[in-house]
Amino acid sequence: MKSLSKQKNYPLSFFGKNKRFTSFLSMLLTLAFLNLNVGCSYYNVRNVTTSSETMYGQIEEFNKSQQYAVMHSGLNTWHLNNLVLNEDNQTISGTAQKIESTHTPLKPRDSKRVHRYTRKQSPLNEVHFYINRTNTPDYGAQVTIPFSEISSISVNDKNTGRSVVNVVMGTIGVIAGIFIIILATKSSCPFIYVKDGDEFIFTGELYPGVLTANQQRDDYLQLPSLNENNSDYSILITNELKEIQFTDFVQLLEVDHPKNVDVLLDKNGNPHTFSEIISPKTVMVDNLKMENGPVMTQDNDSYLFNTDTNDSSSIRNIEMTFKAPKQISKAKLFLTVKNSMWLDYAFGRFNEKFGTYYPQFQKDQQKVSKEKSAKWMNEQNIPLSIYIKTSTGWELVDRINTVGPMAFRNIAVPLDLSKAVGGEVVLKLETGFMFWEVDYAGIDFTENVTLDVKYINPYQALDENNENVTQLLASEDQRYFVQPNIGDKVWVNFKTSEPDQDIERSYFLKNRGYYNYIRDYQGDPDFRELKLFRSAGTFTDFSKYEYETLMDFENHFDVVLNTK
Repeated sequence: MKSLSKQKNYPLSFFGKNKRFTSFLSMLLTLAFLNLNVGCSYYNVRNVTTSSETMYGQIEEFNKSQQYAVMHSGLNTWHLNNLVLNEDNQTISGTAQKIESTHTPLKPRDSKRVHRYTRKQSPLNEVHFYINRTNTPDYGAQVTIPFSEISSISVNDKNTGRSVVNVVMGTIGVIAGIFIIILATKSSCPFIYVKDGDEFIFTGELYPGVLTANQQRDDYLQLPSLNENNSDYSILITNELKEIQFTDFVQLLEVDHPKNVDVLLDKNGNPHTFSEIISPKTVMVDNLKMENGPVMTQDNDSYLFNTDTNDSSSIRNIEMTFKAPKQISKAKLFLTVKNSMWLDYAFGRFNEKFGTYYPQFQKDQQKVSKEKSAKWMNEQNIPLSIYIKTSTGWELVDRINTVGPMAFRNIAVPLDLSKAVGGEVVLKLETGFMFWEVDYAGIDFTENVTLDVKYINPYQALDENNENVTQLLASEDQRYFVQPNIGDKVWVNFKTSEPDQDIERSYFLKNRGYYNYIRDYQGDPDFRELKLFRSAGTFTDFSKYEYETLMDFENHFDVVLNTK
């Protein structure tokens, strides 16, 4: 154990101790991170495969979703407004109009390149028709176009930014790429590593988003199922940030289950089994149907809740439709989610507004009730809210608490389908602007199988000074193990069951605690502005405003790579 305590490979410590450098690097790399990771700033042109037999149905789908029709006749482009389909005559018709500025591309449209667009543009709801004409009709004139004159149809798909990441990494690779961005801007809870052979592997965060003792709740973190060569399961809990961490207890959950079944816990620690997960058949992103939408596969191509919309709302959502078996009243939602780095950034910007008053504000917050804190967070749309569509409208299923931005979590959400209608299950995930990332969502309609769950307390916990702190972590008693300094660590060991080749075994860490920031903000607080954040939705609007301001700054100085 002593040899492990000599390891100094915890890169966040450098940034925590070098405030001026971190502040500068944080702004620089936040700009880079947003332009790389925020997919709505880029799109690709995708040709739609069509034929005379399928063209009517495809155009009808575009028309139902109110796609903006852009007509290409030779080198000219114009908008066909109020598009009308005639199946008998095999024509489309409408009024010729000048293309609006929100649908004018920054550069000529080309299927072989990645296109960038600003927040003032709306290319993702366009459908492009290339027709065998060279003339442009007079604006205001009625136009009829036979299907036979349509040579091709294409749409614009969101690009995740992956196509430019490799280029940018060649520029900033000397500072370890995108991971450095996370290190420079992160501000959150204790990190946990799991021992795998001779090394500890980063796994996630404990009690994320819990900033006061009154807010504490049980948190459940899925841990990797390692090759079992003994009956020890070892974890490492570290403080690598400028905060004081108070851990009440940690407990290992060992779940035995059949080999053909996966197990997840819901937010209350109840286990659910998954053996036949079904992906959504359709996905709607902020009321726009996506043919190859996000969340359909676990591929790190996440929906970021940041789409450009035509209204002023700062709330974003994604709707998913699943085909449901008959006479099924219960199901389980499988979610792969995490919080965004942007939520960390926006919350930091909010805290800065307190200036020199922040220490007193944080002290006052320790006395606020759990119910009042939860009410404020719900009103600011910080949790991930899950709704199910019923005959009377959307009904709230659950709210998922923050899980941290450093690693995706797989989470189970039990569903009551008694009010679902039409042989389908339609779900909506909703949150504030850029607060969450969703990589995958699926439903399992099978019944939960019987599980054997063991709750294992640690038999040993040694801190960085080799002091035994096991009693502080073994039970929920508010006798906290405190980690006040960057570099503080504790190694925790659990005695697991003997290996069994006939079953699978999954592990979860039940944990509880809270943390306080260490901040030295400067300047006087603007109490008049801060009081506005008491109103519902203000922080959500603030997040969107900060993003748009940052993007305006970036656009002005042209920080993003040229995407020629």
